[in-house]
Amino acid sequence: MSEGIRVYDRYGRTIVREPVCGEWFLRFAYGNALGRCLQATVGSRIFFSRVASFFANRRVSARKILPFVRRYGISVADCARGLECYGSFQEFFTRRLRVGARPIDGGRDGISAPADGRYLYIPQLQDNRTIFVKGRQLRPAELLGSASLSAKFASALICRLAPFDYHRFHFPCDAVPSGTITLGRKLHSVHPLALRSTAGALFRNRRQLTRTVTDFGEIAMVEVGATFVGSIRQTYQPNRHVHKGDEKGFFAFGGSTIILLFERGAARPVSDIKIWSEREVETYVKMGDRVLERC
Repeated sequence: MSEGIRVYDRYGRTIVREPVCGEWFLRFAYGNALGRCLQATVGSRIFFSRVASFFANRRVSARKILPFVRRYGISVADCARGLECYGSFQEFFTRRLRVGARPIDGGRDGISAPADGRYLYIPQLQDNRTIFVKGRQLRPAELLGSASLSAKFASALICRLAPFDYHRFHFPCDAVPSGTITLGRKLHSVHPLALRSTAGALFRNRRQLTRTVTDFGEIAMVEVGATFVGSIRQTYQPNRHVHKGDEKGFFAFGGSTIILLFERGAARPVSDIKIWSEREVETYVKMGDRVLERC
């Protein structure tokens, strides 16, 4: 399929090739007719991901932590605990970070990254309410499960997490969040390599929608599950004020995506995300750093 995805690294100020975790699986599941058939009928089922999660929760899976850390260059110094303290691969995957590992942008005129990930900004949803991502369509009405709700929003920020990322997600600004609505049942991969052959996978996947009231207007936060991510866990309390950077929840085992939808004129991207999004290149940003600012 590829030797990796081109991503702009904000911190190194350079284009890097992101390693593809589980590329053999992506090649088989999305690169040929038999694989696509099996993925559509078996691999995308929630049960398949639950089986994978079962093994990731076994104590024996802890043996995979150190090789995984070494292969993908994960910063052990950022972890809240030493590697020997994690009783399973799942415990490590859903790890918390040490205090201070991700400073939160303190400006009230800015929106911070809700998670470690690769960001793409969609500046304007056209009249047909379609978002184009890597050549594939995402229709907000289907993503949100409501045409009337999707009409409120004019722009989108998409954050893609790789399996080797920190997988807890946070509120991007002060807010009062509603309860969460669960939509969808499928669990396709959200990697760009897979999206090339599964048009619309993101809005068909199992996902959770939270509407938030903020100083930037209403923001819709959508956490999208993926293959091997059968569980999206919410840890916040609905209808209570939260602060920028407060934990909202976490993904259990696998890659995943967060989509933020904004009302017209609410915010604009900071310069690097704007420049690279126009070129359809994602920008790697750590949780807490500024990604948007007030118009």
